[in-house]
Amino acid sequence: MSKKKVCIILPCYRVKHKIYTVYQRLIKTNIDCLIFVDDGCPQNSVKYLKLKTKKDKKVQFMFLKKNLGVGGATLRGFMSAYDQGFDILIKFDADNQHNVNDLMRIVKKLKQKNVNFCKGYRNLNLKSSLKRGMPIIRTIGANVLTLLSRITSKNSNLRDVTNGLFGMKSSVLKKINLKDLKKDYFFEQDIIFRVCQKKIKIFQINSEVIYDNENSNLNTLGVIIPFLIYHVQNFFYKN
Repeated sequence: MSKKKVCIILPCYRVKHKIYTVYQRLIKTNIDCLIFVDDGCPQNSVKYLKLKTKKDKKVQFMFLKKNLGVGGATLRGFMSAYDQGFDILIKFDADNQHNVNDLMRIVKKLKQKNVNFCKGYRNLNLKSSLKRGMPIIRTIGANVLTLLSRITSKNSNLRDVTNGLFGMKSSVLKKINLKDLKKDYFFEQDIIFRVCQKKIKIFQINSEVIYDNENSNLNTLGVIIPFLIYHVQNFFYKN
């Protein structure tokens, strides 16, 4: 069996203070390619990284002319990796919240023949959330959105649909409708919905996010109504 080539896609927006640390952690792995996608970042995060690092054939930089949202930036990276012939595509946030060991566990899982989609999840009970320093409002929101995703996706096994770490076989991209996929912060939930709709089994691993003086670009209260509307739309969506 041929070796599975792995590409990590990192959408980047306002991560200048974290991006080099993430790069240092990932460059030490045996990943085949890293694609840093600058999503119209006002801090020029990827340009900063490019100037700070030595040229490496396994590191690529993409610069979007305008902000497309985390989903739009991720998809641009995914399609570039797909066009280059990579077998496994993984989204990894550039804000230093994900554990590299969890990433490698997802890589190992996706190298298995029967695994096409794998995502991380946090334990969203109150005790675990307080231990990791996750804001209460985000814990409540993640639990509600996970419940809604279980209903719209008809998959009662889903856990923590707001976790940003996930990966897939590149062939999955051609099976789901990318045109209708939401490009904002609803992206992770929407792609899970599309994957479930195609009856693709979702494998999940525990991946505890690292909260370290985080300044999130996500307005938790501001997305409640839009996300509810999106879930209602998905509930009645017919492919």
